[in-house]
Formats: sequence, C-alpha cells, structure tokens
Amino acid sequence: MKKFFGLVWLDLKRLYQYRIVFFVLALTFLFGMSVIFFPGFAPNFLYISIFILPVIIFSISLFIEREEKTVGELIAPNTPTLLVVATKVVAATLLELIPFVGFVVASLLNRSPFSNGVEIDYFLLFLSYLLGVVVHIVIGLSLSIIARKSSILSLSYIGYIVVFSISPILYSNGIIPEGFQYWLIISPAFLSGVLIDTILLDSLDPEVWLLVLSVGLQIVYAGILVTFVIQPFFKQFLVFTDDLPQN
Repeated sequence: MKKFFGLVWLDLKRLYQYRIVFFVLALTFLFGMSVIFFPGFAPNFLYISIFILPVIIFSISLFIEREEKTVGELIAPNTPTLLVVATKVVAATLLELIPFVGFVVASLLNRSPFSNGVEIDYFLLFLSYLLGVVVHIVIGLSLSIIARKSSILSLSYIGYIVVFSISPILYSNGIIPEGFQYWLIISPAFLSGVLIDTILLDSLDPEVWLLVLSVGLQIVYAGILVTFVIQPFFKQFLVFTDDLPQN
C-alpha cells in the first residue's frame, strides 16, 4: 500500500511539473465563472470535465513522459501491471476532482434555478461524475496503448472526442433528436451524460432501464478495456514508447 501511494504521489508531482494542474485550474475557473454568469452552461461544464478533459490530461501527460523518457521507470519485475495502471488512474482522478469542486462552488454561489428548480443531490452527482471520469481515463489510456505513435494518438483522441463525446453534448442540448438515444448507447459519454442530466435536469425523466444500463455499461466498457487492452499490453506500450527516438 505504501508503494501504491508513493507511485500516486509521484504521478501527481509529474502532473504538477508538466503544468497540467495549472491547466485544469485555469479551465475550472473559466467554466466556474460561466456557470455563475450563464447558468444554462452548468451541465456543459460537467460534460466537458467528464467526456473530454480526462482524455486530454492523459494525452498530454503521456506525450511529455514519452519525450522525457520517464515511462520506462515504471517497469519493474515486482511491480504488477494493474498497480501501475491504478496509480495513474487514481492520480488523474484526483486531478479531475478540481472541476467538480469548482462546479459545486459555482452552483452554490449562483442560486439561479439552472436545474429547473430541482434540488441537486451532490452526493449522487459526485458518484456519477466519479464513474464517468474513471471510465474516460481508462478510455484515454486504452487509446494511447492502441495508437502507440503520437501522430496516430492525436488522430485517435480527436476521433473519439468528435464521434463519441461531442454527439452526447449535442443530444443533451436538444440539438440531436431524442430518438437517437438508442444509437448513442454505445457511447460511454452518452451513458455518463444520462446520469448527470437526470440529477441536474428534471425535465428529461429517463426510463429506469436506461439509468441502470448507463451505470452497468460504463462498468462493462471499463472492464473490457482493462481486461483485453490495458492489462495485457500496458507494459509493452511502456517499452515501445520508451524506445522511441526523441524528435
């Protein structure tokens, strides 16, 4: 356990060293001010924090680690793959708590009924937020492993954000017709958005089966990626990345 927390702390120090912490703080401040002055933006704050920000955090941090050749330091015969993965996921999740705290503070400062007068259950909101963030961190790491090269990685991230992240945001804002929700079920971002919308917006009133499916499929998607992508190929990814020549 001591080794685990040591690796988490080391990863947090890297995120601070790479200025990613300041990047998240700056975005949180901007989004928080948007929630205060434009209450209708509140759900979009959480959408971006869950669907897009975790992917960006992983892409930036892994790219810098590749350039500085520090990823190879994580490889050790007595260090299980899942332990290394867990430390990275926990460190990124802790960083992702900053936008959530910013949202809560901004929503409490602005008492306008941006949620149609619904009393927000912040505990349920936190659990939904946490689930969505962890799933998207796992997705970001999986995309890194699959793509390997930085050029392909960038295209993979852009493709995921455009296809799987932007569509649920458009749907939640009423731009995409409601009938498309059955097609969007394949998107983890949509499933996470269903939970967030249910807590923030009473007008949606989704079916119970959709709520259960939203929780269950997110867990299933994350489990599939960890089992078939991350666990078997993560250390190979570290070796491949660390052997790449610097540009």
